[in-house]
Amino acid sequence: MDRKLFALMALLVVAGLVLTACAPQTVTVTVPVKETVQVPVEKTVVVPQERVTVRLSGWAANPQETALLESLLYRFSVENPNIVVKYEPITGDYWQAIKTLVGAGEEPDIYYMDIFQFPFFAKEGVLLPLDDLMASTGTRRDVFIPDLINAFTYEGKTYGIPKDFNTLALFYNKDLFDQAGLAYPTDNWTWDDLKAAAQKLSQPDKNIYGMGVPADPGRFPIFVFQNGGRIMTEDFSDTLLDSPEAVEAARFYTGFYFDKSGALPSDVGEGWQGTAFGKGNFAMVFEGGWLIPYLNQQFPNLKYGAVLPPKGPKGYGNLIFTVAYVISKNSKNPEAAWKVIEFITNEASQTTVLESGFALPSRASLINNPYFESHPESAAIFRGANGATPFMWGLYGSDVNEKMGQALERIYLKGQDPAESLQQAAKELREILGK
Repeated sequence: MDRKLFALMALLVVAGLVLTACAPQTVTVTVPVKETVQVPVEKTVVVPQERVTVRLSGWAANPQETALLESLLYRFSVENPNIVVKYEPITGDYWQAIKTLVGAGEEPDIYYMDIFQFPFFAKEGVLLPLDDLMASTGTRRDVFIPDLINAFTYEGKTYGIPKDFNTLALFYNKDLFDQAGLAYPTDNWTWDDLKAAAQKLSQPDKNIYGMGVPADPGRFPIFVFQNGGRIMTEDFSDTLLDSPEAVEAARFYTGFYFDKSGALPSDVGEGWQGTAFGKGNFAMVFEGGWLIPYLNQQFPNLKYGAVLPPKGPKGYGNLIFTVAYVISKNSKNPEAAWKVIEFITNEASQTTVLESGFALPSRASLINNPYFESHPESAAIFRGANGATPFMWGLYGSDVNEKMGQALERIYLKGQDPAESLQQAAKELREILGK
């Protein structure tokens, strides 16, 4: 081989080696590839339910009762986290405050409605009918005590669900009965039994009287009912205070005062006959369930009982004092408001109300609750709802009460004849009704 050619070839090999050392190395790696399959996946997106606010107002009766309501509302909030209930108790003049709020269109979604005020609000058309809402939850009218649910019915529609109630019972002092050697009153007492016991129990020289007979329009009417009379006509367009039945009832009721077998609270230095009863000045009084916690707190050693009011010449008669939950016609969340009312008036909540001792439930089925076995006084008040008349006299109820009270005061303090006094009251009322 030519030596020049050999040298040239050697030079090319060396140059190739140099270039190879300086160039980056390329490594080819064979990797097994698995086939990728796209699988559709369903995703669940949780969208928070919108929370709504419901305002509820009532009067602040006492700390214990307020705490009871707040506990029920707390239970509701646990089961219904999407509904916020703002409890806004009203102090001072409740009705003036509510009427002002309604007039301004700023009333709460739910508020307390006393039976005495109900006719005015129903006539003004500011309340929401509840029948459709009740149907949506299967809440029937007949689960409530008939006289209570009927009391909040206007022109065939239901406007309120009664939250609790009271009637009048005949409370009696057991020690005074024992001292007089008298058997305790029963549900079967009559006017004659009441009169005979009051006369035997009275000891005016010791400031003790058989019965309290205040000039109270919230007590006297039951005697009118027991005598077959009424305070107003059924449509509330006229008064019946001057009827023979009412006049005879007034003679019987005020007769306790004139024969010294009964007295006014002021006669024993008290403003309320409940206090006179607790102190032993009155052997018997007609009062509601509100008397029970008062006596238990203020007169814990007093031995007392309670039965139905006595029957009169025409049978049984009593008054129902009741309050309902109503919904404003302007409520922006009526369904949520109804859920609140339905919960706090269901049987479980009403059982809690009963066992608290502060009020009587409106559910008829609770008459068989074991609570009544150990609380016979409350049982008497619950039984009193059967056949009782709502404490309500129509749109002019306040005027009716005023004239009725004044008529009784004239009989007591001026010696006016009951017939003349009630005729005067009826005349004055008719002038008001005529306007």
